[in-house]
Amino acid sequence: MGIRGRIALAISFVTALAVVVLGVGVHHLSAVGRDQQARAFQDGLLSSALQIYQRDSVLALGAQLDDSALPLPLAQAVSKGRSGTYISGGSDPRVWAATAVADDKILSVSAPYPDRDPMPALDKALVVAGVATVALMAVVAWFVAQSLSRRLRHSAAAARQIAEGGPPDTDALVTAGRDEVAELGRSVHLMATSLAARVQAEREFTADVAHELRTPVAGLVASAELLPHPRAVEMVRERAQTMRSLVEDLLEVSRLDSGVERAQLDPVELPSLVRGIVKRAQGQRGVDDVRVEVVGEGRIVATDARRVERILVNILANAAKHGRPPIEVTVEDTRIVVRDHGEGYPPELVSQGPRRFRTAAPERGTGHGLGLTIAVGQAVVLGARLEFGEAEGGGARAVLELPEAEDGPGESPAGAAGVTAPGP
Repeated sequence: MGIRGRIALAISFVTALAVVVLGVGVHHLSAVGRDQQARAFQDGLLSSALQIYQRDSVLALGAQLDDSALPLPLAQAVSKGRSGTYISGGSDPRVWAATAVADDKILSVSAPYPDRDPMPALDKALVVAGVATVALMAVVAWFVAQSLSRRLRHSAAAARQIAEGGPPDTDALVTAGRDEVAELGRSVHLMATSLAARVQAEREFTADVAHELRTPVAGLVASAELLPHPRAVEMVRERAQTMRSLVEDLLEVSRLDSGVERAQLDPVELPSLVRGIVKRAQGQRGVDDVRVEVVGEGRIVATDARRVERILVNILANAAKHGRPPIEVTVEDTRIVVRDHGEGYPPELVSQGPRRFRTAAPERGTGHGLGLTIAVGQAVVLGARLEFGEAEGGGARAVLELPEAEDGPGESPAGAAGVTAPGP
């Protein structure tokens, strides 16, 4: 149940409780008032009968002396020198009034308790009024909760947009007013502005560093060729190639973060594309012993083959580095599943997605954690779905779900279908 239903239910419950308490109180006070009115009438009648008896020694107005039907509690009260009234129950309820007179006699008057009972009609009116009040308050509470919920949903949508990396939608934030929702909107707006500035600064820093490193690294690679000793050449070349690969990855991450990348979609047969990618990846970056299996008929998809290759090569390289052979690639419909037989992805990668400069084997001193980050970014550009999880029987399992083929080739905006990094 959402906040609207909870608020409406809470207000309706409180209203119903108040109506019940008020109805019981009105019922009780009405009954007490009716009894008091009957007692007062009989008491006035007794006073008149007493005056006549004391003046003329005549019983008038239905008065009786030492009436045998006088209720015992009233008789005991009068014997102690007190006058009083009493309402007897039973099949013939009556209202009594009695007082002591000369010669220790008791003068009393009585009358049937009023037959006309207004309580059922009063109770019915209270029930109808109570139900109408609760229904009206439920409707009012629903509209009040609707307004509050709508403002909260706008702030939540803006927060989700920020969390997904998009620009903050300040128009959706509720910042006007002095209540708690407006305070929440202002806090989210401040957070969005701060995060957007920080993310932009990080992107610019990454791009600037990568551009600044590209030229000296290229010179370092060229200079390594001039070294005389073969072993020195090999060592310098290896380090320089690592630095150049890092710089290129940083540039690619920067482009993906900026959202300027666009996919050029062309129709390709998916099994043939995957077999070609695996064949070219064999022997590179330690990728060996890869088996490709096609389930069902091959599908023709509209995608960017270069970006699909970038994704699969990075996943295969990660499987070769951190997993164990054999590496199995399964193509079914528009799904590409890559599985190894190692220890599987770290739990934080499965739950949160890959993080740059975080590698599963920091003790080896290899890898920068950018391969899977780039794979996720390229999947976003393709509008594909990329999930990381654990395979049955152990091992890492990555699933790339390409979007269905469009009517024709064209340019696809980044993030058309979205990417989910965490997954089963």
